[in-house]
Amino acid sequence: MGIPLGGIGAGSFMINQSGMFGPWFFGGSQDKAWESRALPQAAFHVREQIGDQPAETRTLATGGSHAVDYKGDPLPTRSWDDPLPAWNTLAKGDADYSALYPFGWMTYKTFKTDVSMRFYSPIVANDESLSSLPVANFDVRIANTTGQTAKISTMFTMPNVAAHVGTQPATVREGLSSQFREDKAHGIRAVTLSADSPNNTPDATKSEWTIAAKTDKSESFSYTTSWNASGDGSDVYKPFTATGSLGDKPLDSSSSAGAIAVSATLKPGEVKTIPFTLTWDFPQVSFDNNKTVWMRHYTNYYGAKETKTNDYVPGSYPFHQSYAIARDALISRQQTLAKVMKWWSPIVNSPTIPESVKEGALNQLANVTFHTALWEGGLVSNTAPVITGGQRIGSQVPGTHSYLGLDANSGGLSTLGQGGEIGIYSYIVYSKLFPFIERDRMENKAEAIMASTSHGDPWDFSVNENDGDNPFVSWNQGTDSGPGLSWFLDRPAENVFRMYDYAERHHDTKFLKFVYPAMKKTFAYLQKTIPADYALPEVPSANHPSPNLLSPQAMSNAYNGIPSNRFDSYVSSLYILATEAMISAGQQVGEPAPVIAKLKGDLTAAKADFEKLFWLPDAGYYRYTLPDGTDSTDNAMIATFLAQYLAERAGLPDVVNQEHYERHLQTVYSFVSRLKDPQGRPVGANLLGSATGSSGSIWPQANYAFAANLIGAGKRSQNPTLVSDGVGLASAVAGQLWDVPEHGYEFNTPITYEANDTGSFLYPGWEGNLAAWQVVDLLSSR
Repeated sequence: MGIPLGGIGAGSFMINQSGMFGPWFFGGSQDKAWESRALPQAAFHVREQIGDQPAETRTLATGGSHAVDYKGDPLPTRSWDDPLPAWNTLAKGDADYSALYPFGWMTYKTFKTDVSMRFYSPIVANDESLSSLPVANFDVRIANTTGQTAKISTMFTMPNVAAHVGTQPATVREGLSSQFREDKAHGIRAVTLSADSPNNTPDATKSEWTIAAKTDKSESFSYTTSWNASGDGSDVYKPFTATGSLGDKPLDSSSSAGAIAVSATLKPGEVKTIPFTLTWDFPQVSFDNNKTVWMRHYTNYYGAKETKTNDYVPGSYPFHQSYAIARDALISRQQTLAKVMKWWSPIVNSPTIPESVKEGALNQLANVTFHTALWEGGLVSNTAPVITGGQRIGSQVPGTHSYLGLDANSGGLSTLGQGGEIGIYSYIVYSKLFPFIERDRMENKAEAIMASTSHGDPWDFSVNENDGDNPFVSWNQGTDSGPGLSWFLDRPAENVFRMYDYAERHHDTKFLKFVYPAMKKTFAYLQKTIPADYALPEVPSANHPSPNLLSPQAMSNAYNGIPSNRFDSYVSSLYILATEAMISAGQQVGEPAPVIAKLKGDLTAAKADFEKLFWLPDAGYYRYTLPDGTDSTDNAMIATFLAQYLAERAGLPDVVNQEHYERHLQTVYSFVSRLKDPQGRPVGANLLGSATGSSGSIWPQANYAFAANLIGAGKRSQNPTLVSDGVGLASAVAGQLWDVPEHGYEFNTPITYEANDTGSFLYPGWEGNLAAWQVVDLLSSR
């Protein structure tokens, strides 16, 4: 796996550790997980000639991945083909691969000159336009460290390929063509590979690729608009190998692939960087066998218009914009790079954030690009019935651009495009870096709640739980609620908090007024789960579920594998957080004094019962749930106080008694923190712990959340031991995910791995591991 290139929602592919282009995620009906293909025809190639010595040409990729898992069994989801057979590829070990998203680097060891390549897309914090663009930049740097003149030529080959291959429903992409384009004034030259046919499916309609380079007067440029992508690659390789030039003419009539090349002569000690870019224009994404078709958000910056209800205005997008996107990217290259560096460099250069945490947080950010291909720019068409009989979600507030994200890009639910109970762990990234996405997600959620025919919280805009769903048009309706009858009670509390937090953080009273009715409805749903004898939500009892259970399964929260009995401290603390948010929001929108007084009374009662049910004064920690006769062990769960981190970040009152809270953190850390792998590396903390030991898998998201609790409490009480413990815990998990090559977790981190066998994992590509940014947030801002 490797760095994904592409804008958010624009479709993306990885530059993997073989140096090849893949896996792919272009979304729609075909992509419920990534496509495990690479492109044998797509590569960079370097021809080097030192003085009068014979030239040598190498393709900057090695054999494709033929992966096996830690047991040696084939792993198809991480396997792909080799580059074309006529090419002189690298061997394993001929290059080093490095990454700190959005940047990746490869340094090559086979040349006499110093050759390296940096690749990235313009992912820019708080910049909606740049972060959406289908742009992949490649900077090829050559330093002549020899004592002779060096002539270096770099070729970029690219097939005219569909975004989906071998998937169902099938993509049709016919009518291939290609052309040379140039902007002499800026030194930009390009080959564009297009597809135009009335038979093409929406995901391929008027789609194209552009490969381009920016040269100066000392460099020469050559190209071919067509070579045979179905051949062995010799037709394009022979002229380049012989002369470093491509002849500026087509090599066949297929338009199935194109290539560009830049040549430069370097004196001893001279350094050159040649900027290449790859852009694409696949402006539409479709679902449910093309029943629902959307424009992608980047098209809004190249002509696409929307109505007041956020539908696409037919004819407004000119299509065939990949060359314009490439030209703009190359002209503004330095300015855009500076914008990327402005948010990225302070994290990388921070003396307070450990290197492993920087690595884990930045590279985990790649999930934001690679796990969605729908950040929409207007609804083109829909023939599926809208489930509520009214308007589709995302149509009430002008300028809303619905974002469809997955829990995991290996194939996961898409709970309203926000990850549901998992979204609270990635929310920090959207809140901090992409607040416009967080705003639109919460507006969508509010629309769905108010449109729902149920009393509760419609829980899913799914693209794979129910095969053939149309996101934001159809979704699974929620159920009614009651004590012990409704699952995932963390989700409604988190939705209330996130709506409040966005409004408060951005001083957006208009937004708060729009979402407040949905907050009230959701909070009422949550309060219906409170029984008569206590003031906290009663979750389904896993070991003895009610026969009247309204949920498909007795799952109380995101950590649904842990048995619960009536109440759990994780859901209960989130309910307290939601109550605090409702009090503050209610005061701001002018709720009557009796309403606020009632909420304050509910809060007081909830906090008192929290202490009564969960605090174990002799043991010095809060237990997770109540004993039920089947297991008398009073375990603590490490992620219990995610709510306290969120309250501190939002400026809300403490969720929990601070003296007890700090003691809890110290005690629980002592239960769960001693684990190491056979090589002596710390592995992180088990999910559960007590004086008798710890148990459960290692959940990275829970470890990051617990680390944030430790760091936040340590900073607050000026206790350096707590801070150090939190930093160490986060570093241990990040190290296991990103610095143990035999696991293969890089850019594919799992929901869990086993403490006693860290190569054994579940559910890769997990969104919740963006919780690493909680630690970055604390160490960089406070």
